Amino acid sequence: MKFCEKCNVSVLGETKKCPLCQNSLPENGETAEPDIFPFVPLARQKHSLLFRLLQLGSATLIIVSAVFNLIFPQRGPWSLFVAAGALCVWISLIFAIRKKNNILKNLAYQVTIASIFSVLWDVFTGWHGWSVDFFVPIAFVSAMSATAIISRILKVPPGTFIAYSCLLMLYGIIPAVFIISGLNSVILPSLICVACSLFSFAALLIFEGRNMAAELRRRLHL
Repeated sequence: MKFCEKCNVSVLGETKKCPLCQNSLPENGETAEPDIFPFVPLARQKHSLLFRLLQLGSATLIIVSAVFNLIFPQRGPWSLFVAAGALCVWISLIFAIRKKNNILKNLAYQVTIASIFSVLWDVFTGWHGWSVDFFVPIAFVSAMSATAIISRILKVPPGTFIAYSCLLMLYGIIPAVFIISGLNSVILPSLICVACSLFSFAALLIFEGRNMAAELRRRLHL
């Protein structure tokens, strides 16, 4: 039996790390004991062949696009955008897998990643303003609506729902900066986004005021 000095607990089985703190366990030279918990493969282990095929497909797409770009260079370095698109997809997929057990956190990560990437795409393609005019406000409103619907369907605990709702409401105020700074050429989507965020906050404060106060005290240790 191994002993974790950090947690002051004994650990059965052949594991080399403490299940509580992930600290390396010292070898005591005794006969190894059978694991008492079954091995549960991670998603990337269970679907390793699929991920490898996707990686091969992405590499093939990038290479083929680069070859055609070299053959037909008159249209500019468009193959770089293919590579950037593949990178965006993989980053989004990685976060989706890592946060698959918390759908609201996954949603918050995805809307954050998508919004950042949309602005970067807009910047590197000559800045046409479509990201701040349409994509970002629509993404934030959609995320706020999806959070409310998902929480109702899955019966998410009030504390979790309030935490992610408040985060997305803060996101929903960001388009106000676009309007004030003059980044918007079409301000209606941003106005709708800010209005939805303020309305959602008012509704949350009226119907979940006590839970909001309790969640605030819990997270700030008041």
